[in-house]
Amino acid sequence: MKKKMLRVLLAVVVVGALALTGCAATQGEDEAVDKSKVWGYVASADSAQIELAEDQDGVDELVVDRVLTPGDAWIVVHADDNGKPGMRVGLARVEKGESTDVKVKLDELTTPNVIVAVHADKGKSGEFDFDMMNKEMSPDRPYFVDEKELAKVVKVREFGIPTAAGTAAIEVADQPGATGELKVAKALAPAGAWIVVHLDDEGAPGQRVGLAQIPAGDNADVTVKLEPLPLTDTLFVAIHADAGTPGVFDFDMMNKINSPDQPYFVDDEEVATAVKVK
Repeated sequence: MKKKMLRVLLAVVVVGALALTGCAATQGEDEAVDKSKVWGYVASADSAQIELAEDQDGVDELVVDRVLTPGDAWIVVHADDNGKPGMRVGLARVEKGESTDVKVKLDELTTPNVIVAVHADKGKSGEFDFDMMNKEMSPDRPYFVDEKELAKVVKVREFGIPTAAGTAAIEVADQPGATGELKVAKALAPAGAWIVVHLDDEGAPGQRVGLAQIPAGDNADVTVKLEPLPLTDTLFVAIHADAGTPGVFDFDMMNKINSPDQPYFVDDEEVATAVKVK
């Protein structure tokens, strides 16, 4: 699975007439709209923009080179939860108009990438009124441009353990009907390692359902016991290093960058594969 970078492109929002209960209404800039895709405040590309480097590896303060907002606003930094905003790890307020060289302190980082978004300050001025569990009813919702949230993904930490080509690999055939175990045809690792099996969470590794320790070298026909849980149609199988306490799987999906037993990467690709079981 390749490390992917989400790039949100800014474009001019062309807003037409909306037919609501037989009446036509014009959607104005900076107005909240009732759409499943757009649950924040609509703004044009001329009035809402964000510019920042998408690789800021190792920083404790994220730098936003330039941000333009149609009203007082917030720069909000979230952990990247498989491409979706997770826990908030940074917050900075900016005034209406253009702001440059804005620094946002990062706290309690747990993921290699973060999602940086621009939210309106529509509630009590100077207080961030946004609840991830009730986002559509929160006053400080994000700006949307061309039906896309005004946001960017930024790399802030390295993730994974790089290894040379030919030192780590995984081969698993599709196994329709598999329930209690998964057969791994080949697992190659440069040192003692783990075969890790995850459920499919919208195209990304989700809950762990299988784990098997393997020695260094080439391992053939390894059986991985699966947890007695409902399986997704696809499972993800990866090779993780045993870099922490030997024999103890030290990897937390909610704190990936601080976990010692991270997955191996070869040529910037995770040593992993997807397997059909249904």
